[in-house]
Amino acid sequence: MSKELNDHLLRLLHEAADILHRYAAELNREWKRIGEALGKRNARVQEVFSTLCAFVQARLLPYGGEHPANGQLERIAVFHPEMVIFSLNLMENTVHQVLKAHASAAAALHPAVRYLFFKWNEWLLYEVNEQSFKIGGDSSWKKESLWKDAVILFNEWILRAQTFEESAAHICFGFSYFLPFTRCALFQFVNQESTAIGLHGYGVDNGQIQRLRVELDSIPMLKESVGKLKAEVHEFRHFRPIYVPRASEQFPRLYVDPFGLASLVIVPVYVPTEGRMIGGVVLDRGPGRFFSIDRRLFPALMKFGQSAGELLLKLIEAPARKKDEGEHEPLSPREIEVLKLLADGASTSEAAEQLYLSEFTVRDYISSALRKLRAKNRTEAVAKALRLGLIG
Repeated sequence: MSKELNDHLLRLLHEAADILHRYAAELNREWKRIGEALGKRNARVQEVFSTLCAFVQARLLPYGGEHPANGQLERIAVFHPEMVIFSLNLMENTVHQVLKAHASAAAALHPAVRYLFFKWNEWLLYEVNEQSFKIGGDSSWKKESLWKDAVILFNEWILRAQTFEESAAHICFGFSYFLPFTRCALFQFVNQESTAIGLHGYGVDNGQIQRLRVELDSIPMLKESVGKLKAEVHEFRHFRPIYVPRASEQFPRLYVDPFGLASLVIVPVYVPTEGRMIGGVVLDRGPGRFFSIDRRLFPALMKFGQSAGELLLKLIEAPARKKDEGEHEPLSPREIEVLKLLADGASTSEAAEQLYLSEFTVRDYISSALRKLRAKNRTEAVAKALRLGLIG
């Protein structure tokens, strides 16, 4: 690496460390609050989180200088890497939220914070792995860095997408191709996270996925999980993947039977800089295939979810381009009604039934809306209508 680039990246790290120092009092209060909430659920997770908070605050930078206390690194070495990465991500989310509340130029500071915590993940993976060899333990930190390769490949792949529809397709393909899964379905949350609408599917009938509208209240396991997290600390709700060993015991048959769901994993699609979740990804290994999950996959799953969230949010909430705002033909009330029903997951026949129209008339409205919005298909038309605020 050239000296100029090396010096520049070091400046970024020092800038982020200065942010942690500047807001140390508030960060410590928030981290303490999160640690207490974690402790109500799992004392071990609280121990990991509190240890990492103290370690990072004592060093601020992930390398250089002496360890802040003898034995602290050895203590971290006995923690499972997933728990450490989870804690670092929670800490990073808190920094982003504090920045948003207090820094007028927060947008320009977020990248430095992300880079600092990326280096913390990278440094700990290496340093603790080396430490585990020194203490002679068979640590699960050994050979844990391969997940980062999958994240790099996934990020490079999804960034090739140019539209909302392409992004959804690339995300689904990437989850299945770069991780050991066969099928993937991407959902967006609406109605204050009470409803999930299907956006895209890979390895499964895409039309089936796009017609899905899932009310979380119909799935007690998800409703309970979301409710508990909302009642505690909002900064870490919906964060960790959920492994469901037997879908038939947790999900209604109307979702299990058509897709042959057996075991599955649900991955939150979230944006840490905004402190919010915008959707979720459902993964499995094919119809009727039961499987156990290797929790060493969780760091990659969490990072995939974060990358997907940042890409999708940019497209969902990006200011409408002037040509979209000023040049597209206005939609008729009927066209808007039809798009609303499509966004809710209705088929052409279902929309026709609800509007007391023929299917041919509904198809005409759809074709007209596609033309006016310059959309290639129904999914893109719904996405554009949502972004323009034409439907909600």
